Amino acid sequence: MRVVTVEPGALFDAVFTGILRQAFPADELPSAAQLSGAVSAGGSQVVAALDEAGTPVAVAVGESFPESDVLLLSHLAVSPDRRSAGVGGQLLGYVLDAWRTRYAPRVILVELEHPAVHRASTAGGDPVARLRFYARYGGRALPVPYFQPALGPGRSRVYGMILGTLWVGPDGAGTVPGSVDPEPVRGFLRGYFTQTEGAVPADRPTRALFVSLDRPEGVPLLPLEDPAALPVSTA
Repeated sequence: MRVVTVEPGALFDAVFTGILRQAFPADELPSAAQLSGAVSAGGSQVVAALDEAGTPVAVAVGESFPESDVLLLSHLAVSPDRRSAGVGGQLLGYVLDAWRTRYAPRVILVELEHPAVHRASTAGGDPVARLRFYARYGGRALPVPYFQPALGPGRSRVYGMILGTLWVGPDGAGTVPGSVDPEPVRGFLRGYFTQTEGAVPADRPTRALFVSLDRPEGVPLLPLEDPAALPVSTA
């Protein structure tokens, strides 16, 4: 397996069409033009794993939020015929190391489907198995009613999501052991909403999300393997 950084062009098109678009519902995925523009501007990075023939078999997308020193793993997907073969884990380990070096984030976050809302499918995989996968690589969950903002005009929010951590640096940890400092998470959310919905909304789901971060000593990090203990956001 060879890992490469993907720039806009033929490989980008193959990765987006052949892997990302097949793995994620439309509302969970930016358009090809949005992602390509973010890559060109330096705000996002796309990394792909290629097989011996040079065909992409897995892809990871990272989004940087420099104002809050947060990095979001927004998408990680593996071709259906290569799942459960270790490809996703290898790629995840690679990008976590690479992004810690490149972006020096305080926290690396990930957004995941809550199994109470989202069902398994052949294309999108199994949300329960996905949580177990990230847990094996150190993933933890924030007990907040998270939802993915609407990614652009004509898109809908995706409720019933989990916000997790994949890495918490020394300057991203809360004062209580096993917690994350709420300030970089709040900063990430402000940046994410502004980037996608134009501003931080004042509606009930958004207020509930920010209120859940009112833990000055740190937001506790819970096991991903126990999604029943995590709140579920609703419209």
